[in-house]
Amino acid sequence: MSRRTRVLLGITIILLLAAAGFIIGYDSSKAKYKLFREHRAQFDAVKTEALLLMDSLDERSDIGNTFIYSNNAVPPFHDSMNTELQDKMRQIAAWSGDSLDFVRYSRQDGKPLLRFIFDWEREHGPTYHIVYCASQSMVEQAYAAEPVKYKLTPLADGWYGIEIE
Repeated sequence: MSRRTRVLLGITIILLLAAAGFIIGYDSSKAKYKLFREHRAQFDAVKTEALLLMDSLDERSDIGNTFIYSNNAVPPFHDSMNTELQDKMRQIAAWSGDSLDFVRYSRQDGKPLLRFIFDWEREHGPTYHIVYCASQSMVEQAYAAEPVKYKLTPLADGWYGIEIE
């Protein structure tokens, strides 16, 4: 075998090993949650305003499980939502490539649970959620009650990524 052939074979082997390492080490959930990492301030702003809105509505009646945004509804926003909050949600939807399908509010043992649900129809892979709740155990409890398998990824204080399998 000539020196040139050995060098080319060595380079090919190195490239194959590098490609295999990339494929094995690739975590699709990191790519999904990139939206949250890049726009966390927007998610925090929506959370703050949505929790204030839902607290004021909860004082008047039991709101239960409320969809405050649905891209399949006309109009897509809850009736009580102001235009500033609507604009913030529209911006998150645009940054997500319009894969934001729902924003849902509920209470789990008295604690607010705010779920941003992406890719509900699995057009771009598994459905995933970005969830706010003050307690990880409450998030786990909420998803354990649903008939799905999921992978929970802590993102930041009170924020979690949920990938539905």
